[in-house]
Amino acid sequence: MPDKQVSPLPLLDTVSFDAELPFLAQPLNGDYPPRLQRETRLAMRVLAAPGETPEDTNPALMRLEAKLDLALEVSLLARHPDRPACAPCRLGLHAAAWQDNQAWQPGQALLLSLYPNPDSALSLFLYGKVTLCQPMGQRFLAVADISASFDQDTLLMWEKWVFRRHRRAILER
Repeated sequence: MPDKQVSPLPLLDTVSFDAELPFLAQPLNGDYPPRLQRETRLAMRVLAAPGETPEDTNPALMRLEAKLDLALEVSLLARHPDRPACAPCRLGLHAAAWQDNQAWQPGQALLLSLYPNPDSALSLFLYGKVTLCQPMGQRFLAVADISASFDQDTLLMWEKWVFRRHRRAILER
């Protein structure tokens, strides 16, 4: 059996998964914008929705869902035409870790822009507070606490999505 490459990303203390997703960290000057909180909450509803469709699903309903997906994508592309580059990241229940070209200071507030699917314009904007940043060659490994991004309902949706991706990563090994 071939050796799996070990990720250089720091381990998180909760369930997590590794991915290469459009991801950007930028300094957050001021408060976590309510508009981005609202947009993230709505996006989390889409991510946490059941993903499996029964085989006996009505084809008309499937076409309607596909049309809604297309309308959502067109709308989101108009709203966020520029996307960050894909970057290796590890997402957990309360923290995110990633590789960055910039060194961040512990305690620094960041706005993390994350696209959960590289082929979709659906985006999440998370409030992060840097807990660790260490050099790794020419880059830096960063970890941020993202728990302040979620209210009670949004946290449940985030947990559902992270657990779903964690289980998928285990099955793909």
